[in-house]
Order: sequence, then structure tokens, then C-alpha cells
Amino acid sequence: MTEDSRPTPFERVCPVCGYAGQFRAHPKTGRPNATCPGCGGRERHRMLALYLAPEGRNRLAGKRVLHVSPESILERFVQGAASYETSDPELPGMDHRFDITAIPIEGGGYDAVLCNHVLEHIPNDRAALSELHRILAPGGLAVITLPVIEGWETTYEDPAIDTPELRELYFGRHDHVRYYGRDIRDRIREAGFDLEVFQPSPRQCVEHAITRGHSVFVGHKAPQEDR
Repeated sequence: MTEDSRPTPFERVCPVCGYAGQFRAHPKTGRPNATCPGCGGRERHRMLALYLAPEGRNRLAGKRVLHVSPESILERFVQGAASYETSDPELPGMDHRFDITAIPIEGGGYDAVLCNHVLEHIPNDRAALSELHRILAPGGLAVITLPVIEGWETTYEDPAIDTPELRELYFGRHDHVRYYGRDIRDRIREAGFDLEVFQPSPRQCVEHAITRGHSVFVGHKAPQEDR
């Protein structure tokens, strides 16, 4: 194949910011088409954008939103929210600094919680899921993403893997404490949620450079029954 006959790199479209063109490789891992040059968003942000704003409709409009460990890339999706609060134990400028396994807030105060690649950092993720369910109002939703190995039936975790070096080796990052398997669905349901799983279509994965097979897990708190 001559240089002139090489295929042109495929142009992608970012559903977060609308950029159209070639995406960049991940700056650390070299993963191709990971980063949008327009907003800096990665695959998980583009996947969330498809769920949060399908066909231009904003699912968070008019809702009281809590964003756990927020990323500024996603702030455009909460611009129509009735209220927007953030929480992280370490990031500056947060509204709250609570531990999400023991949230010091009365139940029912939020209509939606965004939890994007957070639970894999939390040793007691079951307690965190239970707390997210508790603080939601009836009919509320918890929008959750995390790294999942769909080929594994059960989640891989081991408390003995407790150093940054070992966690990098076994879980892919120095601050992760597990790799989820398919049973993440059971953990979300056990917290009291009805579960919806959103996956981009094969075409969307190509056009928006989203990792094939990755999912948004949406926990729905049941509406309050009529009395």
C-alpha cells in the first residue's frame, strides 16, 4: 500500500460538545480515539452524553441533582437542573465533602445522582449504593458508570491487594479496589433500585468513539405508591 492509498482516519462526532473531526489518543496509555479535542471528553463522557441527552432532550432538566466527584466536562448537562450540588472528600470548591458510604443528608433530597467512575474506588460500595438510594426522592435515578469485565460472572476484589502498585497491577489503576463483573447488576438491585442498562448501539460506538460493550447503569427508585 502506498502512502497515497492509505485509508483516511475516520472522523468522529462528540455528543458532549458537538466537535466533529479526528479524536486524539489517550495522553498516558496511547489508547486511540480516546480524547475529544473540543472538550477533552473521553469514552465514558460521550457514552453518558448519549444517555443524558437523547435527541437533544435533557433527562436532568428540572431535577435536583447531586454530582459525586464531578467532572466539569459534564456540567453542560445540569444547566437546566432545578438545583445542582457537588461532593468529593478532596476536590476543591465542592458543596459537600461527605463519605458516600455515610451521607449526612436527610433522605429524599435529590431527584438524580451522577456517579461516574466512582464506585470502583470505594471499599464498601454496597454501603455507598444503599446511601445513594436513600437520599433519592421516590422516582429518582442514580446514573452510574464503572469499569466492568462483562466476561466475568463475579466481581474481582481482594482486601489483601492494598498498595498502589498492586492495585495498578490487579485492578488497572493505583486507586481502584476492584474490577466489576456482571454481578454489578445484583449489587445495584440489592440496594433497592430497579435497574435500567443503557448501551450505545454498534453504530454509535463507531461514530462517537465509545468503547464497545460498555454500559450506563441507571438505578431507579420506585415511585411512591398512592395511599
